Amino acid sequence: MLVLTSGRIIAGGGLGWDGRGYARIMAEGLDQGSQMTRTRPLLPLLTRVPHAFGLDVIPSFQVMNAVYAFTLYLFCSLILDAYGAGTPLRTLVIGNLALSIATSRMFAFYPVQIDLGVLALVTAGFYFVVTDRHALAGAVALVAMASREFGLVVVLCGLHRAFRQGRPPSPRAGAGFGEAGLWRGAAWYLPALAVGAFVRWWTYSEGILSSSDALANLKFWLQPAFVTAFAYFTVTVLGGISALLVVRPRWCAARLRREPELASYLLVIAGLTAIGNLDVWRYLLFALPVGLVLIAQYFEGLPPSVARVTAAAMTFVTVITQRPFQRMDQDVYFQDWFPLYSIIPGPPTRDLLTLWGMRLIALILILILLHLIQRSASGKQEQTT
Repeated sequence: MLVLTSGRIIAGGGLGWDGRGYARIMAEGLDQGSQMTRTRPLLPLLTRVPHAFGLDVIPSFQVMNAVYAFTLYLFCSLILDAYGAGTPLRTLVIGNLALSIATSRMFAFYPVQIDLGVLALVTAGFYFVVTDRHALAGAVALVAMASREFGLVVVLCGLHRAFRQGRPPSPRAGAGFGEAGLWRGAAWYLPALAVGAFVRWWTYSEGILSSSDALANLKFWLQPAFVTAFAYFTVTVLGGISALLVVRPRWCAARLRREPELASYLLVIAGLTAIGNLDVWRYLLFALPVGLVLIAQYFEGLPPSVARVTAAAMTFVTVITQRPFQRMDQDVYFQDWFPLYSIIPGPPTRDLLTLWGMRLIALILILILLHLIQRSASGKQEQTT
């Protein structure tokens, strides 16, 4: 439905900006990509499979995006199930993700991309990490590192969990690994690090972000517009899912302390986003796996009536903030999804400032509403107790 209603990007003949590099890698070879796209070789090369069956470039990427979406939502469901979410909640959460910009709609409008595939791989790797299947997690991390540098978060999360389980053993891991098992668990992630280093060496590139670029990007934090956009997209990157989590920071922090590797995963994503460029939410979306762990347990203990209201509020916020069936064009693309490209160089238009001012006010009112629902839930829980 999103493909039918969102429209299609027209820049680069429908390939977009980064997409031209990915398309050339797919059709012509690795040496034809840009310096950035050459550091992400695997998924463009994998797109040669549907292309070999006679599909043109854009339809080939669309087919692969359908495969990536299925894989992503499958592993989202598995993560939710691993942390106790029932079928109704899993269905609702995945429905919200399918309506969200970062996890679906972006790729309906701009199909010649790899981020959906990378997110699917990272989510799959994360699932194997938290279910203590480190060999499988290491294998998926290896593939992810050959796809994009965000595969590193799976490696670091897996290493943290493996070492934590050795001192002392994790309750989820049963008897624990022991000293030898600890190193065996950690060793599964080393090939992924080697693959990442090899890709950088082979492409003669530091990747998309050099140390000088990172330091230069820190200056964005001196601009109120960047700080405001960072906060806005942090709240809305997963639609109503992330908005619900934001209104319970103490609960989220307490939950993360039980599995500190989840906190370290989030810190890596936050750090990469903080030193990244103006595509704020395209970095933040990789926080999805931890968001799933938290939302899976968010409704525990809530009275059924409050749980239903909270679930409805989550979906309402998703629809309001993600505008899933809005018709897109290039102007709306930058106005709605990447406004910092118009605001930071400045001066922004009055219409743009008015639009985003109204959205910020609406978001504040939404958060107040969610907070009131949460207070009502807490009150009812205390009365029940």
